[in-house]
Amino acid sequence: MADGSDGTGLRAPPEPGRLVGMLRAHADFAANRPGGVRAVFKFCDLSGLRLPGRMLAGADFTGASLNGADLTGADLSEAILFGADLRNVRMDRARLVRADLRGAQLGGARMRNADLTQVDLREGGLFKHREGQGMVAVQKKVPAMAVAAQLTGSRLHEARGQRANLGRVNLRDADLSGSNFSAADLSGADMTGCNLEGANFAAAVMARAQLEGAILCGANLTDANLAEASLLGALLDEATMERTNLIGAVRTRAVEALGRDVTVILARHQAWIDSDGRDGERADLTGMDLRRANLRGLNLSAAVLALADLREADLGGTMLMMCDVGAADARGACFVGADMRGCSLERTTLHGADLSQALLGPMLIRGAIEWPSNLTLARLRGARMCGTMLLRARLGRAELEGCDMTGAVLEGADLSGTCLDPAAVRQA
Repeated sequence: MADGSDGTGLRAPPEPGRLVGMLRAHADFAANRPGGVRAVFKFCDLSGLRLPGRMLAGADFTGASLNGADLTGADLSEAILFGADLRNVRMDRARLVRADLRGAQLGGARMRNADLTQVDLREGGLFKHREGQGMVAVQKKVPAMAVAAQLTGSRLHEARGQRANLGRVNLRDADLSGSNFSAADLSGADMTGCNLEGANFAAAVMARAQLEGAILCGANLTDANLAEASLLGALLDEATMERTNLIGAVRTRAVEALGRDVTVILARHQAWIDSDGRDGERADLTGMDLRRANLRGLNLSAAVLALADLREADLGGTMLMMCDVGAADARGACFVGADMRGCSLERTTLHGADLSQALLGPMLIRGAIEWPSNLTLARLRGARMCGTMLLRARLGRAELEGCDMTGAVLEGADLSGTCLDPAAVRQA
């Protein structure tokens, strides 16, 4: 008999031969084949067990310990992991659709690019039958805890995480749209580039959270604590922010906050370019409010426009070689004919923007080294890219629904993980 770290008595793991038989019978159960039997591992010590890629959909792990186990790529859809110890578990690319993780402990878990659609991370109490005592509580009602867990790129659409403890969790580029994390603790969480559209964070603690470039459109932030959080580049259209604590939060700033007129900043940048960096100063407009700014035809090569608000700005014909526009909000902006070779547009929102005839191919450095344009995770829904040069550009996991790419040059471009249907690219 092994004892869990919380004092709960755990059953010894099945003998190797019996475990293999249980897993085989469960695979038949999951596939509705004759002879199939659901695997039940209640209160079982499975710490450190290696089960990568296994079919475990619907299996019962109530109160079990899977501390440090390897479940990489496993299918745990609708599995019961109520009150389970999943600390330091490896679940990268695992499937946990509608899994029951109430009261589970996920501290330090690695669940990158996993599918946790409609997962249940709410509170849960654990009871166990003990001889002579009947049903006794072995774990008081506690929230699911995923402190410092790694969930980058994972899907938590419509997840239920009320009161969950996700402090310092890494959710970078995860999809939490339509989820409910009301009263949850997300303090210090990294939610850079997250899709939080329509999510409920009412009364949630999100102090010091990184929300740069996150989509918060339609989110409920009523009574939420976002003190000292970074909201640069975040989309907040129609978000409900009644009584939201924004003390010390970092938000888009007016150019005047720099203490200099924008024309002076741009003139200093031009001098920096003309003198090969010996004079002037590189323009750094990180997080600046440049809505509807007229930047047409300027030379902004190597300037920093990351996290800026560039909605409806005019950058037609502008030189933006090696420019950093990462995670900026450039919805409806004009980049027609702009020279954007080697430009970084990672996580940039460009819905409805016009990039027709823009050059987004590689930039030659020292005449030999190619520096590709980077549009990884860029949001280009409904953008115009007619005749756009995207030679060898990085477009991995970019959002391209509704793009008009008539005549676009995509030779050698990385389109991995995109929604682009090659048949929809109308070549001239």
